[in-house]
Amino acid sequence: MTAIAFFVAAFSTVSATAESLSAAVRQAVTKNPAAQAADADVRATLFELLELKGEYQPEVTLFGEAGAQIVDNPSSLSAADNGELRGTAQIGVGVEYTLFDGQRRENLVYRNATRLDASILRAMDASETLALNAVEAYIDVMRLRGLSNLAAQNIARHEEIGSQVGELVEGGRLPTSDGFLVDDRIAAAKDAKIGVDQSLANAIARYIRVVGHKPGGNMKVPGVKSVPKDLSSFQNEAVRNSFRVRVADKVARESVFEGNIKKSARAPRVTLNGGVTYGVNRDGNSSNRADAFVGARMNWTLYNGRRPAQSAGVQERTRQAELERRVAADEVRELTARTWNAYLKNGKRSRLLDEQLRANFSIVRQYRDELAAAKRSLIDLLEAERTVFNVKFQKASADAALTFSRYRMLAARSRLAEHFGVSPANVLFAPDYEQRALQSPKAAVFNTVVEPLK
Repeated sequence: MTAIAFFVAAFSTVSATAESLSAAVRQAVTKNPAAQAADADVRATLFELLELKGEYQPEVTLFGEAGAQIVDNPSSLSAADNGELRGTAQIGVGVEYTLFDGQRRENLVYRNATRLDASILRAMDASETLALNAVEAYIDVMRLRGLSNLAAQNIARHEEIGSQVGELVEGGRLPTSDGFLVDDRIAAAKDAKIGVDQSLANAIARYIRVVGHKPGGNMKVPGVKSVPKDLSSFQNEAVRNSFRVRVADKVARESVFEGNIKKSARAPRVTLNGGVTYGVNRDGNSSNRADAFVGARMNWTLYNGRRPAQSAGVQERTRQAELERRVAADEVRELTARTWNAYLKNGKRSRLLDEQLRANFSIVRQYRDELAAAKRSLIDLLEAERTVFNVKFQKASADAALTFSRYRMLAARSRLAEHFGVSPANVLFAPDYEQRALQSPKAAVFNTVVEPLK
């Protein structure tokens, strides 16, 4: 019997209410507040990108003022108007449209599109984490339910031995002290179950936090067939697919566009301006007046003392982002190595404990026969029973750890959520906005429809 088959057969509980591992994971990935917070971050970042559509559209302003004015200009004003305090007011509409800004707008779109991709990838990474947490919580509840059953069986086993010893004591074949010894072991077995049940209650509390409700009755963990053939291929695939590494890539790209935005301030800014103004008693004239204007305007900052430090800062931010990308890749390699080592250890330990359990079963059977024949002491049998219980306990935990390590391998390769049917297609938006922006910054990213929350 394989480790997983033993684990499922030994520790599945029967109930009318059943929840599959897949259903628990999907519930955690879609309904957990952490997942909803990640989705909200994606939506907010998308709206920040869509704000930039206004950079390519005219800006219309309405302005006005009212007050009192004295103008002393006898060369252009009549004697009746010159030097007189008069109430004045005006209202107008102005329009400004950017013709050239050193590609500032384009780089703003590139930066925010890359930032959106990073936000989407973070949401996907959060889904992987939630999926792994759900798998761990599910397996842990299943494991501790099995251990609680083992503890109950251990109590029953010792009570059965107590009955046998009682008969032997009454028959004078064992001393009275052996009856007290059995009572002590029964009490210890009951105490062990109390500890297991407390751990089970804690595991259920964690399950509720991760999945959102109490675990179902009939729990079963399906096997995972996709296991890497060796550590090297495992690490390469993990780094290639890792959402975390891809986020670091996007952050590095974002720093490049951020630098380009700052460089654009060194180019001239050319705008097309127009407007209409209507006023009363403007410039000292006691009459109504209307003006209209249209024309181009240029503003070019030729020197700014901040520029040398600004350039150096941009270079360091870019270098920081590139190094953090390397750190992310190294951490993924370490995670995969630790996961691989745990998988190998748990597999070997499960097989070894299986062999040990078979040997201990034989010892217990032999000791029970020898006790009945007065060839073996009670303490020998009780110690053998305790060894069997301890090995069963360790075997259950080793099988659970082996099962979990297989799922952890999927998570290390950013494939766990997809394994349970939560594929990138289920994410709000696909992380392709940088590519779309580079193809057409004015249109490709601004046609995204954001559905309202339900």
